[in-house]
Amino acid sequence: MRRFCGDIAFPVDPLFRGEKVAIEQLAQLAGCDAASLERVSIRHLGKGHFRLRDEFASLQSFQRARVRVCPECARSEVPSAAESWRLPRRLYWKFSSIRSCPDHGCMLVSLPAQKFYKDAKDFAAQLRKYHGWILDQPVTQANHSAFELYLTNRILSERGERWIDRLELNVVSRACEVLGLRIAKGPDAALKGHSETEWMRYGAQGYDILKDGSAALSDCLDAMAREDGVDSRFFGRLFGPWMAWLKSRSLGDEFEPLRDVVRRHVFDNFSVRKGVLVLGVPSDGMASLNSRKSLLLKGFAKDHARDLIYRGLAERVADGNIIALNFVTEQMLAAYEREKTCFRGTECRPNDLADKAERQGGSRVSVSEAARELRVTIKTVSYLVRHGMLCGSDASGLYRRGTTVVTTDSVAQFQASFISLGELALITQRPQGALSMKLRNANVALLAMPPDLSRIYWREDVSNYATNEE
Repeated sequence: MRRFCGDIAFPVDPLFRGEKVAIEQLAQLAGCDAASLERVSIRHLGKGHFRLRDEFASLQSFQRARVRVCPECARSEVPSAAESWRLPRRLYWKFSSIRSCPDHGCMLVSLPAQKFYKDAKDFAAQLRKYHGWILDQPVTQANHSAFELYLTNRILSERGERWIDRLELNVVSRACEVLGLRIAKGPDAALKGHSETEWMRYGAQGYDILKDGSAALSDCLDAMAREDGVDSRFFGRLFGPWMAWLKSRSLGDEFEPLRDVVRRHVFDNFSVRKGVLVLGVPSDGMASLNSRKSLLLKGFAKDHARDLIYRGLAERVADGNIIALNFVTEQMLAAYEREKTCFRGTECRPNDLADKAERQGGSRVSVSEAARELRVTIKTVSYLVRHGMLCGSDASGLYRRGTTVVTTDSVAQFQASFISLGELALITQRPQGALSMKLRNANVALLAMPPDLSRIYWREDVSNYATNEE
């Protein structure tokens, strides 16, 4: 196109920018209506941004590396074309989220990949080269979903007045697909590695939600938290690819209305510490009730319900039933059962504390020294002593009244079975936050304790994780 415009001394850059004078001059050369040409002209705004009439689009909105056509459209144009290969390019063929032809209900086909990118973009040259190949392609029927029909109508006509219509075109097209991906594949789904047919299905599912407005989107996010088997304590992990996509730095300001809906939902339904950024906006630290329904105790946990209450993991409700607190997950209850059956068989019984301490003589350390040794908080050591995982005794005779000391053999025994996040970070020389996320994503089980205490893992599990990593 540049070579052709250079040969006839036609300035191509003003045409790319969509200047009215350039469009009128091109319409004169082509013998077409200037207003019609202007209506379908995609204007380059710079920095990967484009405009079609009042619609805003980005590089990701277009299928740029491959030319796509409809075989049936090509066949229908043959009788009336001056040369059989001449086929006008439909505007909607350029958009990556439209994968089927609205006129014939079949899948668009991508022309063979080219060695050079500039050749792949040349529609006329590609069509002339592969015209016979296009006519030989079988017709693959496709369901032209409401999502693709909406995009086609919006591209060819005007946008409406609904909430979804007020979102920019590039926002709507990708948002429907990613939301549908999260709905269909769950929180662990990846943003890559899906076929064209799968993206069509995801787009249709997402459109069914977004077409009903921001309230429907918020209801959908709320429903995700009530899905069976998901960890709904952390919004990033719960929303998975949807949140990862919204956090992408490549998304511009046009995505802000969509981010705002998600951000308000997070602030209203999740407990987020003050100052933590949620899609670029810091939280005010307003604690809200987690939307996840508390677990009903059953099996081993039900048999030890009173101990779970004492451990701060469950509570008795007004009707007399005992339920787990809303931060407790199935994995945490499984960790509690494992601890009771494997470790607690050798626990220190309260009546034996004084005898053990007496037999060890001076082999005792203060709570603060035990905390430094285990790399946990003093509050965590007190919890471990109170629940029999460390042996403590009253040291009022040596220190002030009420002071507790911990026996060194119980500290050694605890370290043989467990390792704290702080100790692991010291060994690996890695930040605790990043290390904690890696262990959580690898489903390495935590010792069952309230969330305001230090994180402690089974040493055997951490060793297995490290071996698998290597």
